[in-house]
Amino acid sequence: MSQGQKHYSTAAINTILELLSKFHKIKIKRRWLFQCMKDLTDAGLIKRNTRYVQDSNGLISQIPSMIIFKLKGVVWLVKMGVKGAKEVYKTMVKFLKKEDKRFPSKTDFDDRTWWPEAADQREALENLLGIATKPIS
Repeated sequence: MSQGQKHYSTAAINTILELLSKFHKIKIKRRWLFQCMKDLTDAGLIKRNTRYVQDSNGLISQIPSMIIFKLKGVVWLVKMGVKGAKEVYKTMVKFLKKEDKRFPSKTDFDDRTWWPEAADQREALENLLGIATKPIS
């Protein structure tokens, strides 16, 4: 997924299966991957947007969905110590600060469900956000 440069992927399910097999030596069936994607969507960690393309003859075809990592999902990946997750997090924070109006919008991947309710936990997270957005020296 671009090694932390993007917070979304347009890879097809077969491509994801091939990448899992090639880089992680994990072999699973398509059905299990669809179930895992559903579980991640239900947990609010990712969002899937269907995409279509229209050819010159007017035929509309479906192309692989755009899988968007929500901020809650990226925070979870950082907590799990996934390689490249911090870079995705930094990219998302930079995207949020730009007030960019292109897709995906802020509401597509940040519904604030990941934000802690306790004031002391919010303050600790805000301090962490400040550290994560500082340039590495």
